[in-house]
Amino acid sequence: MKFAISLLNYRPGRIGGTETYLRELVAALAAAGESDEVVLVTYRDAADALPACGLPQVVADRSDRQVVAARCLEAFTPYRARWADQLFARIDPDAILFPQQSIFPRRVAAPCVLTVHDMQHLFIPHYFSRFDRAFRAAVYPASLRRADRIIAISNFTRAALLERCGIPPEKVVTVPHGFAPASVAQAATANDAAACLPAGPFLYYPASTHPHKNHAVLLTTLAELRRRGELEYQLVLSGVRTRHWPQLARRIEQLGLGDVVEFTGLLPYHQVARYYAAAAAVVIPSQFEGFGLPVLEAVAHGKKVIVSDLEVFRELGVPDAWRIDFRDPDQLLRALRQPGTTRLTRSPSTWHDCARATLEVLRSAARSPTAARA
Repeated sequence: MKFAISLLNYRPGRIGGTETYLRELVAALAAAGESDEVVLVTYRDAADALPACGLPQVVADRSDRQVVAARCLEAFTPYRARWADQLFARIDPDAILFPQQSIFPRRVAAPCVLTVHDMQHLFIPHYFSRFDRAFRAAVYPASLRRADRIIAISNFTRAALLERCGIPPEKVVTVPHGFAPASVAQAATANDAAACLPAGPFLYYPASTHPHKNHAVLLTTLAELRRRGELEYQLVLSGVRTRHWPQLARRIEQLGLGDVVEFTGLLPYHQVARYYAAAAAVVIPSQFEGFGLPVLEAVAHGKKVIVSDLEVFRELGVPDAWRIDFRDPDQLLRALRQPGTTRLTRSPSTWHDCARATLEVLRSAARSPTAARA
């Protein structure tokens, strides 16, 4: 069979863990050795940003701004992105994977598989701008209805789709993100002078500065421990600097943590891996996650990994002792002082497992007698 993977929603450096998912999935599909043909569909500004790993590419002669404008017009007006329709029509795939939560173009004439990464807009809508809420309301439910099959990246996400969106159970398949411990270890050995590690022991939190990542709560808790004379660590933050960063920067100064907290901004993965390897502990106080790749990455480095008490982290196999309420300084202090490192109670899937399961869902969508056509 012939399958297309749409990368028209891919925006390099702006999509966090989803970028890791795309990079690793493409590489695993290229290495899978299956008989199916897989074609990547991308656009001019992103054509060289994601390694194709030998898979053929079809490139739309559109800039990032033009693609974003077309997506917004389709969401809010009768406009139809016929150039995108024609792009997929020329490929004539048996099914298309839309790996980033929404189907664009929305009237594409082929069976569709949609990957859903998180449902946070349904749990914490107040963290989203008015435009983001409007866009998601206009696009996400329609994409869920249009999809012939839906991939949820965790059982937690699948349950949210069934309970909050009313999706039929037979339409949703859980395909967890994969993980490759060997590649994590290799990345950490990269000789990179740009990664200037702190001289003393430090905690590390890799996350974009979105509100649901809970940086503010972590900072408040650390400030309380410092007031009590019990803060023994510096804190290193890395990730995309969002529009919320200035507020966090002011909060750091207000709490008197200016000499304790370092924010590196977005780092290439080999530098992230070096911080993992050198950290005294990795802390992940996030309020919401659809999966949690940083947990697997940090555990692979033999780190003490302290996370929020979220259902998805239970699903990953993080033991009770390492899941805490970050609003309570005493819980964080106990976890930091607890001997040993974090060991998961479940073995993660590999990216090969993820690629193989994804191909099977695409085959299922292609064979389905109810496969939608525009």
